[in-house]
Amino acid sequence: MAYSAERNFRTLSKRSTLCPLVLLAILCASTPAYAFDKLLIGSFLDDGVSALARGGLERLPHKSETLDFHAPLSLDSQGHYRIETGYQGQLAARIYKGRWNGSRAGSERLDTAVAAPFSVMGGALRGSVAAGYDFDSVELKADNASEETFVHVNERFEAVKGGIFLQAFERVSLGVSILNTDYRDSPEIPLELEISPTSWLKFGYKHSYLDFAAEIDLSLTGHQANLPLELLETLDEFYGVLDYGALQVKYAQDLEKAKNRRLEARLQLPGSIYLLGEYQDREFAALEEDFTADGNPGGTLKGTLKRKEYRAGLGAQLSSRWSVEANYRHSDIAVNAGGIASSSAVAGFWPSLLVGNYNYLASAALDTDQYHLGGEYQGECFSFSLGAQYLDLKPAASIEYWRSLLFGLGRAGAETKQLSVDRIKMIFLSMGVGYQWKNLGVRYAVGQCIPISVHDTAESASSGDSGSGGGGGSDVFSSAWDKIKNYPGGGVQRLTLSVVF
Repeated sequence: MAYSAERNFRTLSKRSTLCPLVLLAILCASTPAYAFDKLLIGSFLDDGVSALARGGLERLPHKSETLDFHAPLSLDSQGHYRIETGYQGQLAARIYKGRWNGSRAGSERLDTAVAAPFSVMGGALRGSVAAGYDFDSVELKADNASEETFVHVNERFEAVKGGIFLQAFERVSLGVSILNTDYRDSPEIPLELEISPTSWLKFGYKHSYLDFAAEIDLSLTGHQANLPLELLETLDEFYGVLDYGALQVKYAQDLEKAKNRRLEARLQLPGSIYLLGEYQDREFAALEEDFTADGNPGGTLKGTLKRKEYRAGLGAQLSSRWSVEANYRHSDIAVNAGGIASSSAVAGFWPSLLVGNYNYLASAALDTDQYHLGGEYQGECFSFSLGAQYLDLKPAASIEYWRSLLFGLGRAGAETKQLSVDRIKMIFLSMGVGYQWKNLGVRYAVGQCIPISVHDTAESASSGDSGSGGGGGSDVFSSAWDKIKNYPGGGVQRLTLSVVF
């Protein structure tokens, strides 16, 4: 494949070709730019130090905190030489007790960037050039000894970046980047062009990329299989920005898929109160991959990934220094897949006529409700933020498989497996500090996820207790101390250092 990352992504199951846990892991991890970069917690927290510090949600309308080569208009150095270094460490989950004892997920990421400004034609044409380097390290280890299932990921990704920003007569802006990543044989070239006919109206075109990659090795009834997953998508969108008086609106439309769109808005009300909202709908490119069994052609996997999200919020600027904001965000993510596993890969041609090929249908979904509250203090040099989220997650995943009887006809050996965890409730608490001293700026934020309850129908079946989790299942937590000691959730920290001169 086009990326040269280290991998050990392995799933074991005696009875299923692709267990529901793997589908849910893929569903949570699909994200632009870096596969598995966000993992579990990152699926519910926006990028950036400030977003984490205020409780996990970015301000609207969205503005990049740092130089972003994937959105090259943000390479504007604003007339200064800039040096930036960013670090993110994320222990997304860890479990010390129960069926998933020993499971953990985490990642680390390091970004560096430099930018230098220039100006010609008496300032009518200005811009900046920039360069950077990124490194990602990701580990996912989920073990379930009772079901003989585990998922392991160990990846390393690198990216070298360069870019240029240009602005002419304060009316036309152009940004172009070039990224050499471990995902593709040829460099990615993100591009943005923006035209401002007036000071309150902008139109733009954006060409960007989405990368997702993993290799899955399966062991099934003594046979070995390999399934490569690769989603390398190119995105083209048109957008408009209205910033007139108290109203700010941005609408982006995918030029290839009419359903893919994004809308965000902010309305300043009389006084210090403001309203904000966001809606986005996205259908990703279809997956279609061939896999092998014992080194022979084993079959085909086809799948689709969709995501829909909306957000509504209310904020107040209490003074020139203090502000507070509350938000509600709902998101739906769904994966649907299916295919055929050839029995001839492991049984030989004539026996396979009797055994028949295996057919399977798989699906995974994650329904999430987020309730957010954040407050900020912005001083001349010092800044401070506090935030909290309550998350109600409803995961679901299943796989149905069967084999034909003869020559692809008939149905035998049918079975269905389902993810037993169907509801997770968590609290996410975070804080951040920032300080600007002359040319040096530093921002640091840390957040901790605290599980409240995990509703598991399998725990109920093994204990015979309906529990208090609702829906006839039980809560895997027996006490508050049990939650802290054995299911401490996950944490994330982000640090940015910048020098401007």
